[in-house]
Amino acid sequence: MAIVKWLNGKSRGSLLPLSFGFFLIAMSLAFISINISSAYAAKKELTNIGEAAINSAAHSINLIAYYAELNRFNSTKRVPLDCYLANTRFHSIINQSQVSGKSINIEQFNCDLFEVSAQISINAHLPIDVPFFHLNELDNLHIRTTIGASSEYIPN
Repeated sequence: MAIVKWLNGKSRGSLLPLSFGFFLIAMSLAFISINISSAYAAKKELTNIGEAAINSAAHSINLIAYYAELNRFNSTKRVPLDCYLANTRFHSIINQSQVSGKSINIEQFNCDLFEVSAQISINAHLPIDVPFFHLNELDNLHIRTTIGASSEYIPN
């Protein structure tokens, strides 16, 4: 009878495995959120650099077409762009810039007489390896953004 009373009074399980499991889940979620915020910050920085470059490229005016007033009878006035000069400016600015130490790739550059657009990208790595998830597809990110600008004329 004393043994049965002694066994009923003692705890028969431990919360240590449960606590350790919750700790691993919390740490994995923290690592995942750090990786997501790092990828978002890299995309935002890539977009900012691309917008600065495309806006500088959109200031390349085709003087011959401008003074010939190609769109004089249109309701929306636009300033004609020099596509060769815009392409040169855009490439020089992008080639001088880096995102988190990674060089920026220009995938596409389009220019017509009144608009420029481009698609740029970087290949990035996640800063923290998530435990138990060693997938090479998740470690390498291809971050891509599309940017553009037009040369609409707004009179004062």
